[in-house]
Amino acid sequence: MTDKEINCEPCSREEIKVPASRYCYECSEKTCEDCAKLHKKIKSLSNHNFYNLGDGESDVAQFDFLKSLTKCPEHQAEEVRYICKDHDQLCCNECAIVRHRKCDDIISVADELSKLEISDQDIDSRLGEILDGSKKLTEYETKHQSTVKASKIQIREKLTALKKKINGAFCKMEQTILQDPDVRSANIMKKSKTQLENIEMLKTEVNQSRDNLRTARNNGEKIHLFLIERKLKTELKRQEDTLQNLRIDSSVKSLTLVDDISQQDLMKTIASCSHIEELTSSAGVLSSTEMCDVTLTGEPVLISEIKLTFSSGYACACLWIDNFVVVGLQEMNQLQLFDIDKESLKYKKTENVSSEPWSLKKVDDSRFAVCYPRNNTIELMKISEGIFETVNTFKTDSGIWDISFNKLQRQIIGLSMSGTIDVFELDGTKTGSVPLASEMCNVVNNVYGLCFDTDTNVLYISSYGLNKVVAVNLDGTLIFEYSHQNLQCPWQPDIDAKGNIYIPSDGEIHQIDRNGNLLREIKLPGHGLCVSFDNSKTKFIVSHNTPDGIQMYNLK
Repeated sequence: MTDKEINCEPCSREEIKVPASRYCYECSEKTCEDCAKLHKKIKSLSNHNFYNLGDGESDVAQFDFLKSLTKCPEHQAEEVRYICKDHDQLCCNECAIVRHRKCDDIISVADELSKLEISDQDIDSRLGEILDGSKKLTEYETKHQSTVKASKIQIREKLTALKKKINGAFCKMEQTILQDPDVRSANIMKKSKTQLENIEMLKTEVNQSRDNLRTARNNGEKIHLFLIERKLKTELKRQEDTLQNLRIDSSVKSLTLVDDISQQDLMKTIASCSHIEELTSSAGVLSSTEMCDVTLTGEPVLISEIKLTFSSGYACACLWIDNFVVVGLQEMNQLQLFDIDKESLKYKKTENVSSEPWSLKKVDDSRFAVCYPRNNTIELMKISEGIFETVNTFKTDSGIWDISFNKLQRQIIGLSMSGTIDVFELDGTKTGSVPLASEMCNVVNNVYGLCFDTDTNVLYISSYGLNKVVAVNLDGTLIFEYSHQNLQCPWQPDIDAKGNIYIPSDGEIHQIDRNGNLLREIKLPGHGLCVSFDNSKTKFIVSHNTPDGIQMYNLK
């Protein structure tokens, strides 16, 4: 697009329209060639500088900008003559005399120009770097907007997949439950049918006895009545006994659906099983060349180191549940409860328990299990208004070192001191054991920790004695073994939202993926004992065998 037509200003004052071709810098006026020549003929204006107007308004704007640079910031009609170094301000004559008369360091612009070699290359280069950085920021933000839009689609896809899994789990439960009542109801109905047949037989027999009695009363003599009463007394006793037995055997059984978890808790669990969280990238610390390559790595970042000093021992077991942290102290037979206050722990309560608490594991969003292997007990607890509350306690055949929870089957998987992996219902009923090959039995005999991935039905067994982690299916099939020169005496692991396993070890945590590949080693100040994630699986705590040993991490 071209600039609009520009006319000579002196000619315009005489209402003559002539195109302007020159520009007087001092007068800030556009003129034609004739007016420029006349301008030069006047003695007082003869030293004015004229420039050709090649690009119309664009040139005029540039000339006006250049002229504005030489004007005093306080008095636009005056030219800049001085620089006040005390206040780093440009001054005209009036400013220098009135405003800066007491300043010590005022120099003239002319003197300053004579001392300096003007070069704009450095400034131009730095401006170019800023421009390049701005362009990369624009590219990054554009890419980031695309990522955010894609994340909305991904969230919907994940929710659809989750809904499909929930529907599948419900259908499986429905199929299992509806198969059972068919058999049970058939047995109950069969018994009720037999009861009806026996009742009808009794009624027939009693009616026959009454008919015989009426016949003797109406048609017989005194001897007949005597004999029938004698006979019926014997039958009457037997019939009364039969009636009493039928009453005892009356059908009392029916079928009902019993919730292992209340519908309210189930709805709460489903409603809170996922949430939206804003993930912050580290764009602010990246160079301009790295700006467009930002990815969320899931790298653990230490955000807090909690100093918890106990009178004896250390935090062998720890658990993050809701907005609380529960710590198990073996030597003291205690559970300690802490509130999570931002990124620190605030002590709340101590609970004395019956034996050494070796493991604390979450069952659902509100309940957790405590393992007491020394007295063959597992205790289900919850935190109600900041207080420990026992939900259920059950005995086991052998002591249980550690447990994990199969959310789909609503079953506890326990690591037994006898070298087996046992499966329990929530009421404590043992339903079986994981079948293990002979070589796996040696692994399990040297184990203190395990965790179960419900999404893949894989059990991860952390062998303290053999310095390795073994992944098996619930049918005992070996998937992989993980060992590493730095993996020493691993304890109780946990799993993040992506299915990666975090294994506490001597001086570090090993993070491995579902295929048994090492992702990273996270350094610890002591021997790691227990890892526990929060509900969102984006933060975790780890306990270690130092007097002040709990650290809190965030996944970047």
